[in-house]
Amino acid sequence: MIKMAKKILTAFAAVVVVVGLAFGQKSPGSNDKDNETLRQYADKMDFGVGVLIQPRYWKRDPEHKVILGREFNRAAMMAMKIQDQRGHFDFDLMDELMKFAKDHNMKLFGAGLIYRNNSSPEWLHFERWDCGGWSAKELDEIIKDDVETIVRHGGDTMYTWEVANEPVSPAHNGCWARILRQDRMIANASRYVYEANPNVPIMLNETFGQEGVDKAKADAFFDLIKRVRALGGRIDVAGCEMHLEAQRLRPTYVDEFKYFLDQARKLGLQVQVTEMDVYQGPPGTFQDPYENQKQIFYNIAHACVKDSNCTTFAVWGLADQFSWLRTAKDLTDANPVLFDEHYNKKPAYYGVLQALKEGR
Repeated sequence: MIKMAKKILTAFAAVVVVVGLAFGQKSPGSNDKDNETLRQYADKMDFGVGVLIQPRYWKRDPEHKVILGREFNRAAMMAMKIQDQRGHFDFDLMDELMKFAKDHNMKLFGAGLIYRNNSSPEWLHFERWDCGGWSAKELDEIIKDDVETIVRHGGDTMYTWEVANEPVSPAHNGCWARILRQDRMIANASRYVYEANPNVPIMLNETFGQEGVDKAKADAFFDLIKRVRALGGRIDVAGCEMHLEAQRLRPTYVDEFKYFLDQARKLGLQVQVTEMDVYQGPPGTFQDPYENQKQIFYNIAHACVKDSNCTTFAVWGLADQFSWLRTAKDLTDANPVLFDEHYNKKPAYYGVLQALKEGR
């Protein structure tokens, strides 16, 4: 009878483990039992380790917020469309994110004060052929009011304001640049940011391809910053997106990133890796795609950490199922960030952790 009871208990325990794994619970031998976190090493060296906040997802699962607060000391929030009607600012979501940041001793990155047409408020009517019929004077006044109001509201919760996103990518600043002239628009907007809060660094941010960091585009980006400064604008930080695809990477991608770091230093600019994710590649491309992904994350994080001028390393999303690559880029099999669909730490997580543990 005792033997039978032991057999039943053993079988029941096995079922519990299998069911637990199926629902994303940790196995008894999981590496996730360790108590190390990304931010414990980042905090030690006053380095930013960041992530994109995706509020529509974190409301579904309390664990989302727990991991955000535990692992990261920086987080990105979208600053577009806060002025939902001219003269009216909806700060409800921003206030929620600011409270979360303060409660968890984090700082926020204000992404995209100026971006492309479809990321601008609908009331501007930038979808029209005449860009809503606004004059240059009117649009400059709109930018001034928008920037100053939002930046003042952010106060000391922010660690960087992105004055414009992806200005070198074709048509990404759309009607803003068409009517105001891009370099002058950015110069004016950067002054409005500075006047509203002179204590927060001002960033210009760009994406440089899925194969690495395209040098020609990097040169055009830094040339734009020079023109903006010549017009009296203020840019303190060069933001480098790293939306990489493993199967397309050039062997020189790390050297290309170091080139970006060097060019920024020559202009007295800090660097932040603002949006990193790595598509692991189509099935069958790599023998072990997630170990390869880990190495890519490690290489970029290591290069950033070891350069005293690189102040933040941020991933673009918390868990794989929330990645923009699955929708916007139609890479439905993409698992490009540090946590899997059950919030388990992936090899890529440990690649970034190792880079942080090695320190400056």
